Amino acid sequence: MKTFFANLLPVAYVIIFLGGSILVHELGHYAAARKFGLLVPKFSIGFGPKLFGFRCNGTEFVVSLFPLGGYAAVPQLADLKAIEGEFDLPKGLEEASYLAKIITAFAGPLANVILALILTVIIYFIGVPTPEEMLDTRVGYVLDALALSDGKEISSPASKAGILPNDKILSVDGTAVKKFDEIVQLIALGIGRDADGKPLSSLEIERDGRQFKLAVRPEVVPTSAPNCDELRMIGILPKQTLKIGKFSDAMAAKNCGLHGGDRIVSANGTPIFHAAALRKITERSKGVALEIERGGERKIFDIPTRKLAIEKPFFTVAFSGGNATLDAIPSDYDANGFNGEGQKFSQFQIFCSDKRLLKKSGVANGDCIVSVGGNPVTSLEEIRDGMAGRNEISVAVATKSGERAIAIGDISSFALHPTAFVKILGIPLINGEIVDYPSPLQQIRDTVTVTFKTLHSLFHRSSNISAKHLMGPVGLMDVLYSFAKDNFARLLWFVVLINVNLAILNLLPFPVFDGGIIAISTAEKITGWKCIGKIFSKVQVVFFSLLIGLIAYVTFFDFRRIWGEMHSTFEEQRHSRLLIRYDNGTEED
Repeated sequence: MKTFFANLLPVAYVIIFLGGSILVHELGHYAAARKFGLLVPKFSIGFGPKLFGFRCNGTEFVVSLFPLGGYAAVPQLADLKAIEGEFDLPKGLEEASYLAKIITAFAGPLANVILALILTVIIYFIGVPTPEEMLDTRVGYVLDALALSDGKEISSPASKAGILPNDKILSVDGTAVKKFDEIVQLIALGIGRDADGKPLSSLEIERDGRQFKLAVRPEVVPTSAPNCDELRMIGILPKQTLKIGKFSDAMAAKNCGLHGGDRIVSANGTPIFHAAALRKITERSKGVALEIERGGERKIFDIPTRKLAIEKPFFTVAFSGGNATLDAIPSDYDANGFNGEGQKFSQFQIFCSDKRLLKKSGVANGDCIVSVGGNPVTSLEEIRDGMAGRNEISVAVATKSGERAIAIGDISSFALHPTAFVKILGIPLINGEIVDYPSPLQQIRDTVTVTFKTLHSLFHRSSNISAKHLMGPVGLMDVLYSFAKDNFARLLWFVVLINVNLAILNLLPFPVFDGGIIAISTAEKITGWKCIGKIFSKVQVVFFSLLIGLIAYVTFFDFRRIWGEMHSTFEEQRHSRLLIRYDNGTEED
């Protein structure tokens, strides 16, 4: 019951804040129309068939089936009966004045801005918990490589360009930056190209007191989740202030003289600005000379590394004519006794990347191998020996419905992978988090800036941003839900972003949008041609259809992102099966 209510509250926040943003926008139109004495026969949240509603002061207030926005029907403002429906209007209804049209159309976006301002004030007073490194623009670690969509790795652009840890990035393509996420945004939204048409960014760098410009060629690579967007990236991580956390009695480093709160300065003489740099040095060393700062003084401690098993041994069979593989993964193990050679196991679970092969054989991932070639197997070496020199072999598998024999054929190769180890120091690291109190003006300015830069990149042919990178109603609800579970201040920040975007997008001079009504009304006022409004009303339906099509297109990619985040890749699933869990239930990696 507690879990149910814990999930119910974020859902309530999504409904309140997303629905509330639409409601506030339409209330702005409604209030302005009423102020000028204009008729408002219908007020709808959503489009399509009515779900429920009520009538008050001559207006029918309804919630409609499709939550793609909403409308306050004002026939004197624009003829939108093809979208909003037919209404019984009194005869001799006076046309709205130019001032009434302009203010009524503008009142919706203005209401969103007012709501955004109110929320920014709340954020300013409660603060936003933010990782300390995100409030600076210094580089903490330069990645050696980036992964492409096909899994192949390429050298990171930052590494090739010569960016170094502790470099301070002052600007990206001429735009000054004050936070690390601004660097990431500006690179992703970049429109620069070199002579060969490849992405290009110009970074202004400060290093050792001198400033210079550096040309970096970003790569378009996938974001972390599968089936998600591909964006321009250069492969840098923010600078961290690494401190030692609280030791547990099991940690060997406790006896090396280190204290919780010590700040790590360097390792083996190399300055450390990110945890990834420390892991890299640790992996290559038998021991690490760790320089720490404590109470204004610096000391060096020799910390021995220890070898830790992180993955079970397993056996892989690759098939001819495709990329399908079948793994035999031990399901039982001794976390402290892995040696990966000749170790006995009671079960070997199947894990195959080819669902068609599983279906054809009548087995499922998780079923256990009993014998290979008629011989019982108790070690990975016995599976290897049973496969040796054969292109096809019979394997007995224990399934939920009983034991069955399957034929494994067209074998192109096989390999026994020993236990995977990693070197660790056994030191708990903590990274600082501070509460940021951005001013309301700063919040609005930053949001407006990123909105216009996104629009500029969206319509610029040299960028790598397209409509599929936008976020529709489903995507908005998903992000709102995530923030609602994570942090209320971050939730409010995203609602500010939604409302500022609603205001700006609705003021664009296109049909269906409020800006279109303002543009047409102004054109009629200047020229005196009333026919402009009639032509405008006819093209409204066309633009509305195009808008619905765009929303459907964007929503497809919303679902694709969500699906990608929910369903990990084959490699990630295999890693989770291979991962060693220790007696205390924690994972080491």
